[in-house]
Amino acid sequence: MSKNTLIFCIIVSCLFVVMVAYPLKSSAAANNEDAPFENLGPKVEHLNVIKGKFASLEGQNYYVALLQGKPAKVAVIDYETKKLIDLKELEGAEDPWSIETSPEGIVWIGTNPNGHVYKYDLKTKQVTDVGRANEKETAVWDLAYDLENKRLFGSTSYLGTLFAYNEHESFRDFGKVMPGKQYARSIAYDNTANTVYIGMGSPAALIKWNLVTYEHTNLLEGYDKSSGSVYDLDLIDGQLFAKMEGTNEIIHYDVKTDEVVNTFKANSRGVSEKIPDETAVFYSDGGSLYKYNYMTQNSEKIESNLYGTAAVSLDIVPGKNKVVGLTGNSGRFYEYDYKKNQFSISTLELPAQFVGIYRIGSSSTGDIYSSAFISGSLSKFNPLTSSNEINRIGQVEGFAEQNGKMYFGTYPNADIYEYDPKSRWSAGSNPRKLISLSDVGQSRPSIMISDEENHRLFIGTGPKRGNHSGLLTIYDIDKREEIESIELKEGQSVVSATYDKKNNILYAGTSVYDGTGKKTEESASMFKIDLNVSPFNVEEIIISKGYNEWVSALRWHPDGRVFGVVDNKFIAYYPETGKIDIYPIIPESVLGMGKNEALINGNDGYLYGSVQKNLFRVDLDSFDIKLFRKGDVNTLVSDHQGYLYFNSGANLWRVHSEKLTNDIAINPDQLQIPHVTVTESPFPIARVYTKKPVVLYQKMDDGRMVPYDTLGVKKAFQVYGVEGQYYHTGGGYYIYHESSKLSPYIGRLFVLEPFPMLTPNGQLHRYIQPGEEIRVYDYDEEKYDVGNGFTIAKDVLVTYYTGSVTLLENTPFYKHGETEPAGELPEGGQYFITKADGDKLDIGDGYYILYDKSTLKYSKS
Repeated sequence: MSKNTLIFCIIVSCLFVVMVAYPLKSSAAANNEDAPFENLGPKVEHLNVIKGKFASLEGQNYYVALLQGKPAKVAVIDYETKKLIDLKELEGAEDPWSIETSPEGIVWIGTNPNGHVYKYDLKTKQVTDVGRANEKETAVWDLAYDLENKRLFGSTSYLGTLFAYNEHESFRDFGKVMPGKQYARSIAYDNTANTVYIGMGSPAALIKWNLVTYEHTNLLEGYDKSSGSVYDLDLIDGQLFAKMEGTNEIIHYDVKTDEVVNTFKANSRGVSEKIPDETAVFYSDGGSLYKYNYMTQNSEKIESNLYGTAAVSLDIVPGKNKVVGLTGNSGRFYEYDYKKNQFSISTLELPAQFVGIYRIGSSSTGDIYSSAFISGSLSKFNPLTSSNEINRIGQVEGFAEQNGKMYFGTYPNADIYEYDPKSRWSAGSNPRKLISLSDVGQSRPSIMISDEENHRLFIGTGPKRGNHSGLLTIYDIDKREEIESIELKEGQSVVSATYDKKNNILYAGTSVYDGTGKKTEESASMFKIDLNVSPFNVEEIIISKGYNEWVSALRWHPDGRVFGVVDNKFIAYYPETGKIDIYPIIPESVLGMGKNEALINGNDGYLYGSVQKNLFRVDLDSFDIKLFRKGDVNTLVSDHQGYLYFNSGANLWRVHSEKLTNDIAINPDQLQIPHVTVTESPFPIARVYTKKPVVLYQKMDDGRMVPYDTLGVKKAFQVYGVEGQYYHTGGGYYIYHESSKLSPYIGRLFVLEPFPMLTPNGQLHRYIQPGEEIRVYDYDEEKYDVGNGFTIAKDVLVTYYTGSVTLLENTPFYKHGETEPAGELPEGGQYFITKADGDKLDIGDGYYILYDKSTLKYSKS
């Protein structure tokens, strides 16, 4: 997910330390001593004011601030006294990114990671969750209010959509703003032309969307600088100001001509409203406020001191001749009287919040490190003493340990730090920066592996937004220099790695996502890097015939095998033969763009891992995989005693692996095929259609499912039954259910004359013609589901069937509800089967025949 680069630059440049000599107050509930999971409570408490806005109602002035937390909160301050007068939770949200106000005293708030919109009423002091803007989106990045029509516009990710909301019609989804762009990062609305401007990424684009004609225009076409997105947009008096991410500049457009008027340096979150009686706005850069005249394009530096930070908000206070707002994210509040030329700055009294943990790391001393999301706070917690020390360094993406020292890789500049835990934390010296990979276009050092014997670090990174490829960097700790930097696969990020210390071979895995958020056409891969030769020999290992999004975790085992997590599957690689076996872990398809999972060798001989926030265990002899926790297991690490730890929300959890017994494992749900009541049948009861290559498994005598072959795309396979999450395709062979890769269908239909097929919203899609056979995935009393939400109504002109039979001899038929034959059908007769119930095959008109392999030949539709 996109983060605020500006915030992190401020944080890293202002490194400081807060020492906590006592345990943090904990929200952890009492733990059951017999339970395998122990909640150690929140570990990072921090004040991070993400955004704010001035608001007025009935002569009363307020400042509303948004606080990151678990959950996020909205803080309301009396502007005159600067006192906190209300604090409300935004239940379900952690990061409130966007804020907008309306004249009725409503404060609108957009959040992450739940993608909801909230409203706070200044009159009643009540918060209302108005809902999720888009069921598939996780972040509402920006909001803009249409005064005339009383509607709220918003922009989202990861699909990059535009939505509108009003009290009467609720949410309206306008759909994806621009193909290939995942971030709709900023928004401004022009009510004079009913036009929305949306800042996109990545790389940056600026879309002018006329809501009358639906015409889209990219105003940034031909922009030649590397920028991840248009981070902020402000429409002032017919002038559009676009703040560019990564370049610290604002582009000034004339809305009438769509032409660039000027470009100027700025680090603020956009510009202020228009200064009354002037053609000017305020912004900040280099720790100072500036006034910009948009008619003359002249900037004037204001005598001010923002303490090296940037203005996060800039609001004109009506009747006060002031611009006010937040600077930085620690609660500093500035005021500038532009008539008297008087500047002041103070700190708002806002409460620190427990914030979500982003990543965790462990050390041989037993300390567990927890890096907070966005804020840059880093907790060092000792489970034995319960001591907790909180420092600031930046959002840590990767951890490693070598010879008693810890190594941290931070976002957004891929800075690598060395920290000596035996010495006092001291800003600038301990930890000290070893290298920054920002200069080579890198941003997220999400995997760091230590080679203790040769004093090397292996660092896998993802590129900055707007850049193309990630790198695998090999760093010499003793010489303090980079040995080599390798682009493993063009356009892909490096998200996993493991080191075979016996043979001096490094393995690394990639993600198909580049810095722009686009997927490469080529699949993610595993790479084998032989470090014994110069130059290093890099060999790509093809995992499967299908398309894999990311190799999210790798682990070398002392017996020579290499294990990995590839999308939602577990793999075992045998270097001696090059063989790869693939085993499913969960049926759900992967989400996200590159956060690495984990694989850990347990002290008990098992391998433990995480995938898509689920905790699993692998028996390395039988490859039996057990799932023990679902939905909240983020980073997974182990300590020197063999305990496992993971983070969930603001809390750190400890896992007692010896208590993870088979009887508490989470068994997979039994697959359900619509309108099929049996789990095993002597004749085919359905088919599965492959949309992507899938693995065919053979069931062994001991019940194990062993990879047998890879099946191609656009093929249909008969299904005789289901077992757990597997489809039985006959003869003891099975296909694992993955909705993103295959679809089960239960029958087909045909028509006697042209008949309408309807879209998901009930509009005519096309007429199907006689002679066509359409797959049916489900049905109800009124219609057939023919895939992707399209439907065909039930009608006498539509014939549905699940299969057909050819009679090999004269065969009795029965009326439903009766046991004596109603008559006999002749040898050679062919009949459509409309439904199967056990061994009863429905031939229509209330009659059925009994399945007997010796007397009839059954063909599945």
